[in-house]
Amino acid sequence: MIITILMFIALSIAWFISALPFLIPYHILLASQSKKIGYKLPIEHIVIVYIFVYYLTGVLSFTGIYTIVHSIFEIITPKGLNISPDEINLIPFYWITEGVLPYIENILLFIPFGFLLPCIWKKYDVLWKAALSGFTFSLVIELCQLFNRGITDIDDLLMNTLGALIGWVIFKLLKKRLLILQEKISIQNVNIEAIPFLLRKEVCFYMVSAFAGMLFVYHPFFWYPLFWSIFTK
Repeated sequence: MIITILMFIALSIAWFISALPFLIPYHILLASQSKKIGYKLPIEHIVIVYIFVYYLTGVLSFTGIYTIVHSIFEIITPKGLNISPDEINLIPFYWITEGVLPYIENILLFIPFGFLLPCIWKKYDVLWKAALSGFTFSLVIELCQLFNRGITDIDDLLMNTLGALIGWVIFKLLKKRLLILQEKISIQNVNIEAIPFLLRKEVCFYMVSAFAGMLFVYHPFFWYPLFWSIFTK
């Protein structure tokens, strides 16, 4: 049990490390652009967004996105896309007779997403913005699963979005208690016309960094044997 826990912690750190080659250059450019308008990102903000990216890489690992690199050439062939109709489900609640646990897992998976968005970025205090972000992130995951022999399922999309909404509601219920924390970690009031593009689209760049890290850097056939050999000695 202890070995399993240690391996999970080590692997989760590896997921996050995989995003750093994309995250660090972005933050260097972001700091440079922010400096030009006389604005310095709070250290608390930087810490919490790294936690946010850590969470995003965990979600992507849970959904198996990194396996695309091993199966994409089985899907994309000279004759076109080799996608089985059985790998796509567009009927809501099609699998519910097999149990509700997968539905609950998908909801729980996205609750932190809906909670962290308004906590870090005040513009996501608006319900539809948080819901749209959760929907978009989940939709990209589901589309990616077309290329890794996973099942692209509308149920996952609906439950993930619901999870983001629940997370948003939890934040709103706790907002008064979290107000001091939010003031420390959120982007402070800046003239909207002066905010650089990289800062305005911060959430998008973090999502892209997480995806890019899992797709192009993380390699389970390297990390897993490495950690297994370390923790089983």
